[in-house]
Amino acid sequence: MNKTSFLKAITISTQTLRVKFLGALCSIVIFAGACSDPSEIGLVLDPGSNQIGVFYEEISLSSFLVLEDSLNTTNQSRLVVGGDHSDIFGTTESIGYSRLSFNPGGTLPDDNAIFDSAIFNFNIVDLIADDFEVEKEFKVHRLLEAIEDTTYYSFDALDFEENTTLAEGSFLLQADTVNQVSMDLNPDFAAELFGKLTSQDPAFDDIFAFRAYFPGIVIKGDPAQNTSISLAIGGGTGITMYYHYDGDTVSTSYPINTIQSRHFNQVISDRQGTVTEQIDEKNVAYDVAGDKVGVKAGLGMLLKLDMDPLHEFLDTLENVTFNQILLEVGPVDEYPEGKNPYGALVMYFATDGGEFYRRDFDGSKVAVQGENNTQTGFDQDGNIVPVTGNQTGLAFNTETGVYSNQITSYVNALYRSGLVKTDLFLYPNTPSTESGVVTYDAFKRSLKEFVVDKDQIKIKIYYSKIR
Repeated sequence: MNKTSFLKAITISTQTLRVKFLGALCSIVIFAGACSDPSEIGLVLDPGSNQIGVFYEEISLSSFLVLEDSLNTTNQSRLVVGGDHSDIFGTTESIGYSRLSFNPGGTLPDDNAIFDSAIFNFNIVDLIADDFEVEKEFKVHRLLEAIEDTTYYSFDALDFEENTTLAEGSFLLQADTVNQVSMDLNPDFAAELFGKLTSQDPAFDDIFAFRAYFPGIVIKGDPAQNTSISLAIGGGTGITMYYHYDGDTVSTSYPINTIQSRHFNQVISDRQGTVTEQIDEKNVAYDVAGDKVGVKAGLGMLLKLDMDPLHEFLDTLENVTFNQILLEVGPVDEYPEGKNPYGALVMYFATDGGEFYRRDFDGSKVAVQGENNTQTGFDQDGNIVPVTGNQTGLAFNTETGVYSNQITSYVNALYRSGLVKTDLFLYPNTPSTESGVVTYDAFKRSLKEFVVDKDQIKIKIYYSKIR
């Protein structure tokens, strides 16, 4: 099949999916909460009652931990700040680095402006913490070297004035809310900055001159407080200068903030004394000691499922119809209020080692596609290849603590359509579809985690066959 035919096949598939509105609606319902009771899908597990037997198989999956290599944290629209400690992942700390910017076309204060105050604002859009009766401390430092126009990874760091703060404060934060907090700017720095603003200093001629004068900021928390925050990049995170003129009754504000500013997060991990201490190579699957595994965002710790037991089971079947197949992970270990796990896990294809499986012809990462969606297509040479347009994921049930969803279409494609057989990564993110494209990567925007017993990862298969 030529390239044109390949594109045509994908187009036809897309149009068909859009027409089948009811099927798409069912897929959404399935993702929100897949049923596991066979009676709810019209099945009775009594093979002797008629000529079509309905059978049930439960397959336990082995799990491994993989530390993702070169976690790109540049321009993820979040500064992740703070840290925590857990028995399995040890102590994790995230430090946020960002440039600051101002409006070059804006009006600077005149030299007769009178300084009122200067504050540093935090726009906290995600919070992971416990013990909300204790104030949480954060500090802002001045960068000593520039953030370059390059890619920064979680292991990167830049020099900053560690012994001097531009701002610092402690706050009582609230779970499940957006927290907007502010702290006074260091008086000496506030006076320096206001003096440059009112004297038409060359530092404010343009954004490049400003960066030469002020490379940027570093924001830190205290991992011992078991608190990490995600700050939204933009007008809500940065400096605001307030001033007035003689006769004014209200202050005028001048913002210098992180809007459209290059930024990244450094993640420091100390796993000494934990079962994950042995994980010292990236993109390598480790069978860790003990009965627990888990996922840790920010750090880049992924859960990998060995799917060989499923593949081997499929090889034993002939002329069967799959009625419903569920993948379940959990219940996860109990977690305190304010430390909820991610709501969804995308199921990416993984190699036998510890890397993401990628399609040969375009290098795209591949994930399990939603129910009633096409799982396979053809490349320009007519080879069967997995498609990528409509991801699905395991949905987290806050009442049961279980991640689950149907993977019937996926297994059908393995059984009937020649879909490549791989292991699966469980990757915290919202599934991306043709009608709802996800451009962010939640795995890089917080330090969320979950832990689960190794024996609580299972596939439940309901299938029929002629007796």
